[in-house]
Amino acid sequence: MPRAKNLKEAYNNFYVEPLKKDQEFEDFYVERPGSISPMADLKDRIELASRKEKYLFLGFRGSGKSTELYRLEAALDKSRFLVVNYSIRDDLNLSDFDFRDFFVSMALKVYDIARVEGIALHPDIEKDFQDFTKRITNITEEEVTSQSSAGLSWSQIVILKLSREAKTRQCLRTELDQKISDLIQKLNWLIVDIEEKSEKELVIIVDDLDKLARGQQSEDFFYKNYQLLIEPSCFVVYTFPIPLAFHPQYENVRHAFNGDVILLQMPVWKRNGERHEDGRKFYTDVISRRIEPDLLEKYVLEYAIESTGKLSELMEVMKESSLNAFRMGQKSISKDDVAAALEKLRMTFDRTLTMAHKKKLLEINKCKEAREEGPDCVLTRELLFSLTAVEYEDEEGRWCEINPMLLPLVEKWSQSP
Repeated sequence: MPRAKNLKEAYNNFYVEPLKKDQEFEDFYVERPGSISPMADLKDRIELASRKEKYLFLGFRGSGKSTELYRLEAALDKSRFLVVNYSIRDDLNLSDFDFRDFFVSMALKVYDIARVEGIALHPDIEKDFQDFTKRITNITEEEVTSQSSAGLSWSQIVILKLSREAKTRQCLRTELDQKISDLIQKLNWLIVDIEEKSEKELVIIVDDLDKLARGQQSEDFFYKNYQLLIEPSCFVVYTFPIPLAFHPQYENVRHAFNGDVILLQMPVWKRNGERHEDGRKFYTDVISRRIEPDLLEKYVLEYAIESTGKLSELMEVMKESSLNAFRMGQKSISKDDVAAALEKLRMTFDRTLTMAHKKKLLEINKCKEAREEGPDCVLTRELLFSLTAVEYEDEEGRWCEINPMLLPLVEKWSQSP
């Protein structure tokens, strides 16, 4: 998509979605500053590793993780690697999520890549996997025949049934109570057969595990099942909820994996209060690739960047500002348009914060730290998970600040009884 030349095009260019297509990357992608980007680090690890390593990929919501994972897929040598990149949000019911559902979906995704790539699986391995999957999901031949006529593959039919039917999920979980190791063994047989037939190494990228519906849900999945997550016999990249990295148990989980790669928000300010020029340039380039400069009044972009300091919110504010300006019949976006968009988002945050949250945010604003144990750790993680508090990294190390959008409310909160 070309750079926007009017407000209607600007509104449509400021979409808060991952970049996926080659053309989108060519038009809109901006390399993160630094000697080694997180994705370059992960790519190097995979290409150099002689063992089938497992990685955790961390980053707060809206930091650009999905875009970077698509970039990783595109960057890996296609003559050496076969990539299965998928989102659990597309295939599973996140409000009723279970680790057994997850491993079935992973196995089905691996099975499906053989079909997509035209790889003929060993007949015994394929039949054994199909029979096992039919048994644990209680799927009938009639259902398969009916859905196949709609153009769905066998694996897509099973995943659809699993995501939509609570009865199917319950049947599967009961069947796998004592058979989860059998499922992983069959998954590994698929992996080995595919790698041998294709003469490529399989890389599985699992996106959106950081978006599990509840904090306890994500804790249960990773902290109770991390030993199972390292069992697949191929490279796997798991997105990981970064608030869980503030949990004391994280160190036990981290050491079970071969690496953890963190994608942090680019800061606008340094911890000492000085301007962070690399961060500002990154955000400026992101916006400048999407809109012609004459559609922005003077100082508007700098104001928007300083008031958000996070990629997804900057995009959301610019989208809302484009709409505000269009409604007013303007030819360009003014500071007032940005201020109105900021106020709308700011009040959404303010309405959902308790007094305990506000007190904790004032502490974070003062000390620039959010790592702690004790009774307040759950409160802190809630603030990080909701992006009310944001973690950054600069030359002085990692530090935390309240969401820049909420800084105008600090004085108001500090005066509250």
